[in-house]
Amino acid sequence: MSKINNSTELSLRYLPNAKRHGHKIGLLDLPHDIFFLICSYLSSQDCVLCRRVSRSWLQAFSNQDISWTFMKLYFPRCLEMRRFAEAQDEKPNWNHVFANVARRYYYLRSATPRLVEKIDIDPEAENGFFYTDEPVRRYLTWNNQSTDFQHPEPTWTMDCGLLIYAVTTGIFIAYDLETEARIPVPFRYTDDTVIRRIRLACGVLIIEWFEGYAFAETELEKPYPYYATAFDVVRKPYQSILSSSLEMQCVWDITFRSEWKNFPPGFSAADNQVFYSAHTSTHYVLYSWIDDPTPRGNDDPQEELIIWDISKPSSYRASLDPTGINKPRPGSSEEGPVIINKISQETLVFIGLGQTLDGPRLREILLDDANVYFHEEDHCWLYDVNAAHSRHHKVRCTGFPLLGIGPRWFDECCADGDVFMSFCTRAGSLSRTLNMQSWDFAGGKGRVWPGWAPCWRHEEFPYLTVSDMVDVAAGVRIAARQCFMMETLSSFVFPRLSVQEEQDGGLGVEDDLTEVRFADGAWRQLLGKGKIMGDERWVVGHDGCGHITIFRF
Repeated sequence: MSKINNSTELSLRYLPNAKRHGHKIGLLDLPHDIFFLICSYLSSQDCVLCRRVSRSWLQAFSNQDISWTFMKLYFPRCLEMRRFAEAQDEKPNWNHVFANVARRYYYLRSATPRLVEKIDIDPEAENGFFYTDEPVRRYLTWNNQSTDFQHPEPTWTMDCGLLIYAVTTGIFIAYDLETEARIPVPFRYTDDTVIRRIRLACGVLIIEWFEGYAFAETELEKPYPYYATAFDVVRKPYQSILSSSLEMQCVWDITFRSEWKNFPPGFSAADNQVFYSAHTSTHYVLYSWIDDPTPRGNDDPQEELIIWDISKPSSYRASLDPTGINKPRPGSSEEGPVIINKISQETLVFIGLGQTLDGPRLREILLDDANVYFHEEDHCWLYDVNAAHSRHHKVRCTGFPLLGIGPRWFDECCADGDVFMSFCTRAGSLSRTLNMQSWDFAGGKGRVWPGWAPCWRHEEFPYLTVSDMVDVAAGVRIAARQCFMMETLSSFVFPRLSVQEEQDGGLGVEDDLTEVRFADGAWRQLLGKGKIMGDERWVVGHDGCGHITIFRF
């Protein structure tokens, strides 16, 4: 009350409904604006704990209008507030919502999971029908020690709170982390099917696979048909008749969209072939790198980039028609995915994307609604006796349109521009991301724009950021950093897994960020495969021992 002005104190003396007991005003007698002004000096956790003082305090702190005001004060960027802004005709129970969100952010800001959930993955499902070997061995070496520089892709995928993984051989399950409902994925599996990659993005699930593969060394060079199957993944809200509140429930609908053969040469399991792919809701890109060992008088590998338009659904399945005799006619309603651009090796070299013979330096390929982006990186400790590397850790992004090859976008950054091995001169990854969040692409609202060089990898050189999870809309990031050089010198240096959050509405500057570190054991539970995903509600990883780990906040 010391910070309330005199006019406010005077008005308290003439409250018409005041219940005076010894010249004292009850908490319920205060107007909402004055009550809220007093409570603004409390933390969100204190506001929830005040409900336990007495029945009158429970009534006051559980008021719907007060709880709604608390949400705007403490959590203006949380998921629940964004959902309400998109569908204001549905009014949730703000009393329950505020208590749940306050609990979530209490654990998130203390970098402590409220609940650790483990999902068992059948070892035969993960190792038997997934081809996850990394074709190009990329690792760092220093002082006779080595560590992974680029991890193999995980055998699970996640987006918008939906986790998809293989529960057993040939059976995929979509697990809704919010409702804990499990939905089967209608993927057609045979005994000869081997999964190469599974990815969920922009409301589309794509499973890349081939068939006829025998795990025999003599069969490695044999080409196999290489297919991609796409499914539409839609989150549909509905009113639960069993719920007494007005809160909306949601269900996921997974339906077949299309299937196509990637390209005629097929897939070989030999280590001289590399495939990178990416997709949005409308386009799919596949990059191939093949080192042909036969003498041709040219030491350069074969490279090609193929871009597909996958926006049109089709019931045609290329895997059921190996000869292509029943393929729909071009221009028909059942035509399905079509190739809209092929970029040859000569063109890739011309725009500065030709890869060297010792293997691609690509980290990943990303898309927006109109462009393709190549993310490349080189490191001074990258093991390769025959290659000349950067003095430090250099990352760059090269972008070009889906149709044509220009104009070209180029963004490059090095961890050190001088001899002192200083940190990256650019702002912290979260600050830079949030400052550029106005970029919208291909249903990717609120996501990180893919046109920037991946400076997050070396933002604290010589620390290497192995993986990170960025929730742009909420202003939350979870980063996993490893200092390989220091770990080789001391056994008391551990990798760091920490939570970063932007404060005070967000101006996109590093001084407005807070960072809290997880306990050391969290790294082993989440970074076994070098990949984490999630949002403000949870973070998902793999412990490397056959379990998907979910940290719920």
